Amino acid sequence: MRRGVIALDRTVGVVVALALIAAGVLAVVWWHSGTPHQLTLHTPPDRTQATWWPWATGAAGVVVALLGLWWLAAHLPRRVNGRFHLTSRVGAGRLFADAHAAVAAAAADLSAHPEIRDASGRVVADRGELVADLQCTIEPSADLEKVRVAVTQAAADLHAVLGLPRLRHRVRLRVARNDRTTAPPRVV
Repeated sequence: MRRGVIALDRTVGVVVALALIAAGVLAVVWWHSGTPHQLTLHTPPDRTQATWWPWATGAAGVVVALLGLWWLAAHLPRRVNGRFHLTSRVGAGRLFADAHAAVAAAAADLSAHPEIRDASGRVVADRGELVADLQCTIEPSADLEKVRVAVTQAAADLHAVLGLPRLRHRVRLRVARNDRTTAPPRVV
C-alpha cells in the first residue's frame, strides 16, 4: 500500500475509535447521572418527501460505492513489471534482469531444502518499496537454524543475481500441519 492509503486508514481508524470511546463515555455518564429515564425528542421536518430527496440519496449512494471501490483497489498489493534495466559497462547493448524468474528460482532452491516442504515467491510494490516476497512452508520438526541459514543464503543469492539496490525481501514461514518426514506410510 502507498503511504497516503496507510495514513488515511490510520486517520479513519482513530476517528472511529474516538467516536466509539465518546459514545461509551456518554452512555456511562448518562447511566450514572440522575437524568430521567425517558427522553422527549422533537422530530425534524420530514425531508424524505421533498422532490430532491431521491436524487440526493442516489448521488450519495454512487459516491459511497465509488469510495468503497477505490478503498478496495488501494488495498490490493500491486504486482510490478519484473524486467529491470541493469547498468552495463559493455558496449551499447542493454541488459535486463527478470525479477520474477529470479524469485521463482530462489523459491525452487528453497523447496529443495529438506526442512522446507514448499516455497513460492513474487515481486510486489509495498509502501513504495520493491519487495521480493518469499513464502515457505516448513516441516513441524524443522530445525529453525537450518531454515534461517537456507533463507538467508537464498536472499543473498537473489540480491547478488538481480543487483537491484532498492530491492527488499520478506520471507514468511508457515508450519505444515503434519510432518511428512515422520508420518507413517499409508497402506492402500
